[in-house]
Amino acid sequence: MAKLRVAVVGVGHLGQHHARIAASAPGATLVAVVDPDPARGPEIASKFGAPWAASLDQVLAEVDAVQIAAPTGFHHALGLQALKAGKHVLMEKPLAASLDEGVALLKALAAARATNPGIVAQVGHLERFNPAVTALRDRGFKPRFLEAVRVSPFPARSLEVDVVMDVMIHDLDLLRALVGRPVLDVEAVGVPVLTPYADLVNARLKFEGGAFATVTASRVARKKERTLRAFGDKEYASLDFAAQKLEILRLVMGPDGPQVHPETADIEEGEPLRLEIEAFHAACLGQGTEGVTWEEGQEAMRVADQVQKAVAKSLAEIQKG
Repeated sequence: MAKLRVAVVGVGHLGQHHARIAASAPGATLVAVVDPDPARGPEIASKFGAPWAASLDQVLAEVDAVQIAAPTGFHHALGLQALKAGKHVLMEKPLAASLDEGVALLKALAAARATNPGIVAQVGHLERFNPAVTALRDRGFKPRFLEAVRVSPFPARSLEVDVVMDVMIHDLDLLRALVGRPVLDVEAVGVPVLTPYADLVNARLKFEGGAFATVTASRVARKKERTLRAFGDKEYASLDFAAQKLEILRLVMGPDGPQVHPETADIEEGEPLRLEIEAFHAACLGQGTEGVTWEEGQEAMRVADQVQKAVAKSLAEIQKG
């Protein structure tokens, strides 16, 4: 079977890994590395044995699919360009720089699918592909309350956006997927610490159907922590994203009465980004459908926008004293 011809657009911190995985993926061939930087682009292209191009229009005729890992501000224009050419698209999160741009991308996707219904468009919310998350979802766990924490020391990148769009959006998407219901209400507080944008944010989400979640994201912590705790009916799940570890505690009836029974899930570890990218390739080749849709990516952005507005409101109140 012919392999999917892929171009990776943007080879910064994350894009270089898109190129690495596309170059070694069993179902794809890395046809081009696209980056306007005349030093970085050729460097990564040479490292993974692919030609370099300074712009996407130079290679569109040669590819079947485009993996866009360029800065968020370019997502809208690049996505429209790829769709107009009838290409499959994997867009790194967030889908776009604004809700309006996300709507425009969805309209362009609908128009493209009117001509070619088989076009695949997915968003890179890679935590959906974390093996520990997969194990939790496979168990049919029904959460009533969730607590997500995603904090790390101050980074040297992605400082042009706040911690909501940079970090928290991972969990906003995942929580919605786990609950399976829309978010109805959001309360949030946040503060800028080392940048002009909110570097620490805590949000409280209310879902249709009554489930609740609290989410904390920070890029000014002393150490890295990426965890999720979910509470259901007589069971509790504790998930460590980095360690890919899932522990389930259940209330069971023993000979001496009710007891808490701990169980550590048997998980086959894997690189979430590779699993995500290879699932995208498979979908493009008609071998699967797993992936985060653009509609889901837009919904994550909608919730993130609500969090940002709530943070702005809380900051205004603080500044008033």
